[in-house]
Amino acid sequence: MWNYFKWEFRQFFTDKKNIAVYVILLFLALYFALKVAPAYDPIEKVDVAEMEARYKTRDDFVKNVGGRKNKHRDARYALSMFLQWDNYDRERMEALGEKDYIKYVKVTAKWYKYSDALIVNSDELFYNPLYYTYDNDFGHADGHYSYGYTGSRFTGYVEGNSELSIELFEERSALQTLQRLLNGYLPIVLFISCIFFSVDIVLKDRRNPSLLKGFPITDWKKLCMKGLVAFLGSILSFIPLCVGFIIIGLQNGFGDFSLPVPIYSYIEETFTNMTMGTFILKNALFISVWILFFIAIILFLSLIVKAEFINLFVSFIVIAAEWLYFDRGMGAYTEIEGYPTSYVQVGQIISGYKNFIYESLHLTYQNGLIIVGSCTLIMMVLTLIVSQSKRFKLIV
Repeated sequence: MWNYFKWEFRQFFTDKKNIAVYVILLFLALYFALKVAPAYDPIEKVDVAEMEARYKTRDDFVKNVGGRKNKHRDARYALSMFLQWDNYDRERMEALGEKDYIKYVKVTAKWYKYSDALIVNSDELFYNPLYYTYDNDFGHADGHYSYGYTGSRFTGYVEGNSELSIELFEERSALQTLQRLLNGYLPIVLFISCIFFSVDIVLKDRRNPSLLKGFPITDWKKLCMKGLVAFLGSILSFIPLCVGFIIIGLQNGFGDFSLPVPIYSYIEETFTNMTMGTFILKNALFISVWILFFIAIILFLSLIVKAEFINLFVSFIVIAAEWLYFDRGMGAYTEIEGYPTSYVQVGQIISGYKNFIYESLHLTYQNGLIIVGSCTLIMMVLTLIVSQSKRFKLIV
């Protein structure tokens, strides 16, 4: 069996298609690090000019209206809000001017929590205008989520011992960039890479039938070795991506594994912080289970259909299926937590963002592992059963 593993391993890493996938991943990593990451423009950024503009507008209102007698109740309410808001903005600007980042994170955490508490149920106050662009009907909800997220993150800076910097506040460090990518499309990129690595791992045997008959092991053991090689090859796809990570780290700092990652709880409608190290480990485990699932699907289909196109088609359907039924808030009336395809965007499951946009209690990391893991086991059992049939022999 060891000799067969070495054969498959050598075949995998000398395959031109697989080498091309690694090269493409390297190109994507370089392009992202050199072009996309430097252009990142967060909505919640450290912008002294914006703070000053808000402060002056409110301060003018306070000076003009504050001294008047018999003020309207709306004016009195606005004054009560603006005084505290201005105090926070003034302290934030002072802290930045003095480069007192400890003071800045403390006041900024309070600013976001205070601002969100005022705006969330108001019809007259609004979050950052950028949340409402492109006719976003959910701009208010997105602003509420983002203010809660940012307030929790800055609270984590207060409680943690990370080296503070502007890059850290704007989530530009290498680890924070990785976090954003895990919440975005990095898992999908890894899944697609796995599919291309695995798509012909069984069907390629038709090119060397006489040679492979010389390995005296069962088809099931051969399939296990093929799956193991495909899994290892898929995991190693992180290596070319690490080049981009290193470049971003050299530009904006690497960050550290104790950085806070806000996690949303739909039940309590609040955020708690998880360490960056825990967040990345959970993503790594979940992505690994997904990779095993795709490999199991391809091994099974390769036995019964023997067509690379079908392997690609079915695997891509699994990835794209959520986009076909996605509707914001549908978790309130549909049991979407039962579909394995609802867990493809791994980072958003772990961070709780999926719970927020679907309005579902059950789209959790634990449920995702159970459902995707169970599907993987089912596919492996089916593959074992089919591999025992003479009708579906690997090599005739």
